[in-house]
Amino acid sequence: MKLHMERVTENSKYWNEINVLAKEAFPPEEYIAPSKLVEMTEDNVDFWALSDHELFVGFMVVLTYKNMAYLFFLAIQPAHRSKGYGSLAIEALKNAYPKKELLVDFEKLDDHAANNEQRKKRRNFYLRNGYKETGLFVSYMGVDYEVFSMEDKFNYDDFKELMKTIRIEGFNPRYFYK
Repeated sequence: MKLHMERVTENSKYWNEINVLAKEAFPPEEYIAPSKLVEMTEDNVDFWALSDHELFVGFMVVLTYKNMAYLFFLAIQPAHRSKGYGSLAIEALKNAYPKKELLVDFEKLDDHAANNEQRKKRRNFYLRNGYKETGLFVSYMGVDYEVFSMEDKFNYDDFKELMKTIRIEGFNPRYFYK
């Protein structure tokens, strides 16, 4: 297995698969159309297709700001999940942004959420792949997320500035600690 990253445009060879995966992988409140993500690449957004040779396995969207690279979306094809591609994507992320603080957020654990088991698995996945708790949570678009960093020292002010660069209608994050 070797993961290849390729910038996504609307002319990408994987465009149809990306659109199908985006709808499958994210609930309606978290979904952003891939065409909107491509528009955002004019700003501080990198949109990557992930493939193993010619096999499309997923995509990731990374926002960069100052010394930060924020993993905004990571989606792996259902047939390729739990096969190591997610971890390979995190390794590729580290290699693509070697001098950046790597950040991610994901749905906060909630014993009352229908997908809490999935949330636990996702949280454990990021812990296994080198991310650490920051203690920060962020709420946007009606969902609460936990924020992790690869670094021991997390720059809260720069993270808030990074979040202000996201130009999505109705995106107005609120920050809190446990």
